[in-house]
Amino acid sequence: MGARCGVCGGPARVAGRDRHGCSGQFDRLRRRRARRASGARPGVGGDCRSVRCDSRRRHKLLARSSPSRSDSRAVADEGLSRPFRSRASVLCENGGKSVFLARFLGPLRAVVPVVAGMSGLPAPQFYVFNVLSALVWAAAHLAPGFLFGASLQLAGAVSSRLAVLLLFVAGALWLVVWLVALLHRQARPRIEGWRDRAVAWASTRSNLPARIVLSLLDPTRVESKALLAAALMLIGSAWLFFGVLEDVLSNDPLVQVDRRVYAMLQMLRTAWGDSLMVAVTELGSAPAVISIITAVSLWLAAKRCWRTLGYWLAAVGFAQLLVWTLKFTLGRARPTEIYSGIDPFSFPSGHAAMNIVVYGFLAFLLARAKPVGTKIAITLSAAMVILLIAFSRLYLGAHWFSDVLASLSLGLAWVALLSIAYLNHVGPEKVSALPLSMVVGLTLALVGGWVVVEDHRADLAQYAYRPRSDTVPVADWRADGWRRLASTRTDLGGDAEEPLSVQWAGPTEAVAGILNRAGWHAPPPWAAKTALLWLLPNTPIDQLAVLPKLDYGEAQGMTFIKVLNADERTVLRLWLSAYVVESTGAGPPHPLWIGMVTTERLRRPVGLITLAATQHDFTTPLRRLAQDVRAQQGSAQWQEWTGRVVLLIG
Repeated sequence: MGARCGVCGGPARVAGRDRHGCSGQFDRLRRRRARRASGARPGVGGDCRSVRCDSRRRHKLLARSSPSRSDSRAVADEGLSRPFRSRASVLCENGGKSVFLARFLGPLRAVVPVVAGMSGLPAPQFYVFNVLSALVWAAAHLAPGFLFGASLQLAGAVSSRLAVLLLFVAGALWLVVWLVALLHRQARPRIEGWRDRAVAWASTRSNLPARIVLSLLDPTRVESKALLAAALMLIGSAWLFFGVLEDVLSNDPLVQVDRRVYAMLQMLRTAWGDSLMVAVTELGSAPAVISIITAVSLWLAAKRCWRTLGYWLAAVGFAQLLVWTLKFTLGRARPTEIYSGIDPFSFPSGHAAMNIVVYGFLAFLLARAKPVGTKIAITLSAAMVILLIAFSRLYLGAHWFSDVLASLSLGLAWVALLSIAYLNHVGPEKVSALPLSMVVGLTLALVGGWVVVEDHRADLAQYAYRPRSDTVPVADWRADGWRRLASTRTDLGGDAEEPLSVQWAGPTEAVAGILNRAGWHAPPPWAAKTALLWLLPNTPIDQLAVLPKLDYGEAQGMTFIKVLNADERTVLRLWLSAYVVESTGAGPPHPLWIGMVTTERLRRPVGLITLAATQHDFTTPLRRLAQDVRAQQGSAQWQEWTGRVVLLIG
């Protein structure tokens, strides 16, 4: 069967310069339309001319493309015009929708005007939808560029420390995946060889060690591979736990590693990283874990899996008892004082130990008797959850590295021991993986989400990083001490940006009170709703959140705005410095804030979105701030610097 014409459905042929079927009529018409619409003329005009031209000549074109000189050619005429009529009928039935959608499909974009004109589609209907599609098509091509430009400021504010943190977490997760795949490919043949030699040795003996080896490693058993893996995990994790415990008790070099890991992770801390890691640690907190334990217990009881339920309760109950016993016995202090009661003791980590027992034993139950691919997927999912929760404890400074390492090894050893006992003593009970997974996922989403919503603010304050501060007398700060602080904001690449022209000694409440009385107020916080307001062209300026700017990776601690007009506002960003200033009275020292004040002007390109451009005049907004504060209290004074700096006491 010959090739068919893509426009009318007729036979395609190559004759001379005619490289299209239908006697080359469509090809010549398309070249003619292209010449007329070439140059600076828009594509819409070319489409409209094509529709008018093809509409006027459609009868002649159909007659030329379907000659009927004989009966056989009449049959060919009917066969040739039938595909075109079907396409024309579809176009007429859908009308504007076909014209609109064809604009976004490259192969159809050049054909639809011809078919529309030859099918008799009303020209006004074509014009309306063609123009609308052209506008939407242009916006679809330009909008990504506008959005990318709008996101440059936000992308430029991403902390290098946050990037390092995310890379560290991603690298750890990738390492877990790589190790599992490596063990499956490389270590499996060797381990099976060792197993075969051990079984051969045990088969020739009848003593107790031989019977234990056969009960665990006999390859004729259905669960032999699972037993082998559990035995290896038990040996390896028990060896690791006792090794870490020995180093902690004897104050070996591992303790020095603890301090280095703690210091490194505290250097990576940012406000965004804190919020993320606090949410992760809340998902592994006692309310979430207890809810999962209860939900799984009720599900196993409903399915009458009594033996499995017993192992499940023994797993979590004994693990918690063992953690409390070790904490009370060793009494090791945490890196920071964030808990009271028995919780100040850090070794081992209750979060890490309980979560590896809960999710590890769940992974064992769900992966039992499943294909290899399913087992790997379940194991990796559980490992990622466990490692994220364990890493959150390190990042937040709640535990030493050795605490978490010992907890993971202890929990893994307990899960491996229970798995061996389960495989040897629990017979026909079958645990359905999909329903139980849905129960666990739904419980974690509901209870974990509730914990994050209810406790997130309090937990952020509890886990907040508290760096040490140096005290500076007020007189020294006013005279020359202010020169110790940075003069410009430093971006991710180490380049100097806006001048840090404000130094303010005072508690948060006092600073906010003075600014509020002077007409300044805090901007809306970043949230899903306020972020979407930047995509609207008519959002009032006081409803727009302030884009973050980071100084050495630190987000501003306080932000205030003062609206100047519909398109301009003054923005004050303040960072907490490493210094505190002695109070002029008998009160405690005041934290010293360092900041910058700028003017933001809004731009609304093409009336689609809102962009904020920082003006390069830094003196005018600084004078405006000084005048506002001086009107409230007489403590503002100018000091000459590389630029201008104002010292304030509140």
